[in-house]
Amino acid sequence: MKNNILLVAISILSLVACKKDVSGVTGNTGTVSIVPASAVPAAVVAAFNSSFSTATETEWQHNSDDSFTCQFNMDDQRHEAHFDDKGHQSSHSVICLDGAVPATVLNAFRAAYPTDNVYEWKFTTDQTWKAHFMRDNIKWEVTFNANGTVVKAEHD
Repeated sequence: MKNNILLVAISILSLVACKKDVSGVTGNTGTVSIVPASAVPAAVVAAFNSSFSTATETEWQHNSDDSFTCQFNMDDQRHEAHFDDKGHQSSHSVICLDGAVPATVLNAFRAAYPTDNVYEWKFTTDQTWKAHFMRDNIKWEVTFNANGTVVKAEHD
């Protein structure tokens, strides 16, 4: 029994120790829909373009609370910004410091996981990209090669 309690305690501590602070970063508990930029209110797009004029590879998400999230590449990093439906920015985070995620990898992720939202990207020394996301309170890690092929998919 002591071993089971110890195992549970270690598991909880390891999850807390590895947890990335994603407050405001795709952490809402409602539903999220991937939408084209044309479905985003003009005020939101204008605010985004004003703040992030050099952004590329944008992907818009419409959240169940009528807010919007945009993930994008800029300055050789992957970013995420949140806006309310009036265009007021509520947060901005870098979700990949290792580099801008290539379009091939982003497209492959979206094709394989159309309803999931990455909270962190990692570029590894073996030249693969790891996408970290939550699905039904389970942490997933999917590895893609440079061609966008899924090399490995793991979850807790």
